[in-house]
Amino acid sequence: MAHVDWDRLNELRADIGEEDFADVAMLFVAELQETLDGLTEQSATTADFHYLRGSAANLGFVTVVAACTAAEAACNSEALPDVEAVRSAFAAALAEVGPHVPELAQAA
Repeated sequence: MAHVDWDRLNELRADIGEEDFADVAMLFVAELQETLDGLTEQSATTADFHYLRGSAANLGFVTVVAACTAAEAACNSEALPDVEAVRSAFAAALAEVGPHVPELAQAA
């Protein structure tokens, strides 16, 4: 299963420019990691997953987007979100992208 939409990631790279891509992408990854580090099933909100989903979508991290969508739905139905599924999807996306864009894997 592909965890990264390479077309989206490369589109982001083209939009930002090669020189600034690593810095901007590393900022997205660091912010995702920081937000994930502070989440628990009990404290997480719909807004947390909405934010994570948007950042992941910008990077083309499709499995993170899917996990955040499910977690957001759980919050909306007053169930506990699966924060671990989001963390696992994020780790898998970083593992997939790491060999191609090592800066991203190092930013987390």
